[in-house]
Amino acid sequence: MKRLVLIMMGVLLMAACGPNRDKELKAIEEHETQLSALDVNTQDEELTTLMNLYTQFANHFPTDSLAPVYLLRAADLSISLSMADRAVCILDTIISQYPGFEDIGGCYFLKGYAFETAEQFDSARTAYTYFVENYPDHPLAADTRRSLDYLGMTPEEMLEAILANAE
Repeated sequence: MKRLVLIMMGVLLMAACGPNRDKELKAIEEHETQLSALDVNTQDEELTTLMNLYTQFANHFPTDSLAPVYLLRAADLSISLSMADRAVCILDTIISQYPGFEDIGGCYFLKGYAFETAEQFDSARTAYTYFVENYPDHPLAADTRRSLDYLGMTPEEMLEAILANAE
């Protein structure tokens, strides 16, 4: 009997110390609200905190419908913070673990964009090409097709190519 009581107390203690969905959602909401009031010097810190809260939520509640949404936001913030490799890892997680996610096509586009910001143009071309071939009706597909022609060019080279095509 004592053993059963100890086991029950252990289970209750672990449940009390485990992740709390409502607390995590509240923390995310508070940090999202604070962003607009921040000055430039503290903004990167807050963005990093928010990115970590998004990924923490998804890790704690992987079956929650908000998990892929928050992971996509975390990937977007990663790119903003010049963490393209982290963004690609997060996007790969969404693609593999949430194949039915409503904006899975957007994940492939953002993956290409992450590679492009890291100047990994071959990887960007691969991701963008996969995106336009598999999601041709996505709102970003037409622009991405055009962008593929200019991928890796300097602004001057793009201007020259645009002008050459105009003639």
